[in-house]
Amino acid sequence: MADRKFTSENSMNEILKGAGSQIALFFPESLVQLVPENLRGKPLKEWADSFMMPWGFPFPAQDFINDANMVLDSEIYWDLVPLWVSDEKFTVDTNDVCSSALMILKNQPDEIRPAVIVCPGGGYENLAFSSEGVKTAQRLIEGGYKAFILNYRYSPNRWPKPQEDLALAILHVRANAKEYGIDPDNLMILGYSAGGHLCASTAALRTEIAEALFADLAEMRPDLCEKYRDISVRPDKVCLCYPVISFLSNQHEPSFQALTGGDETLREHLSIEKQVDGTYPKTFIWTCADDSLVPPDNAERMGKALSDAGIESRLIVYPQGEHGCSIGIGTSAEGWIDEMLEFMNMK
Repeated sequence: MADRKFTSENSMNEILKGAGSQIALFFPESLVQLVPENLRGKPLKEWADSFMMPWGFPFPAQDFINDANMVLDSEIYWDLVPLWVSDEKFTVDTNDVCSSALMILKNQPDEIRPAVIVCPGGGYENLAFSSEGVKTAQRLIEGGYKAFILNYRYSPNRWPKPQEDLALAILHVRANAKEYGIDPDNLMILGYSAGGHLCASTAALRTEIAEALFADLAEMRPDLCEKYRDISVRPDKVCLCYPVISFLSNQHEPSFQALTGGDETLREHLSIEKQVDGTYPKTFIWTCADDSLVPPDNAERMGKALSDAGIESRLIVYPQGEHGCSIGIGTSAEGWIDEMLEFMNMK
């Protein structure tokens, strides 16, 4: 563990300077920018409880502190592997191809295991990397997987750039299966909220996405284009957690706007319940009945589409948990990971 830890005695400026650019992985820069300059130099304990965010809650100071302390321990706990660029060109805070990367938690078991790529949510406007990334990966490692967390591009990057990042991550993990100790034929993608849409769309529209990906690789990284040419981008399994699915009705409109820039010609094409066919992977879906941000109808539509297509799938609607409950601690969804693992491991 790092010797020094940030506390509420520190100012935002001190924490930002001490944690460096990697804090952008965990705590969105957009939230930092909401804090006036005159507060950033003062200890957090003096202002955090009284400064209200636009949605009426105090600044999440403890989350900010926890995320910064996680960065201090980064060399002990994880590696970041860039997907598009070399290590020399890699950055974590630019929200472009130079920042697209996989986080790989260290000290995972040596034996060959199935792989899971975790895609945090955030409305295609940021990433909930801590709650929907690291915590989930840790739990899935306990459940028998080798876990990877995707730092993918979001707004102002538009469709299909986030999907290209996930497709590239699938190719990277499979191409390096021996090094990572994973079974390349047992790879799951798991996404929360907009990350659920990312996973669902990548699985459904994989041919179109692969074409766009390889066109970009041919221009930017012809070496990777050749290396990955014969590897499939189709995941073997999909897990969708309170997912954004439809942009036709009961939709999470901010996700559509962030992903497409409001391009109405894409509304039906990116409504994934319309894109499911008999080649879709085995899928587990869950949501909460009291979700007031992304209507549960999204998960239910996807469940029906999968059932109609004859795809092996399971949908669970838990009564209570709201949106963003992650691994479900303290909610009726607390057992979702165990239920998902049991379903995915069924022969």
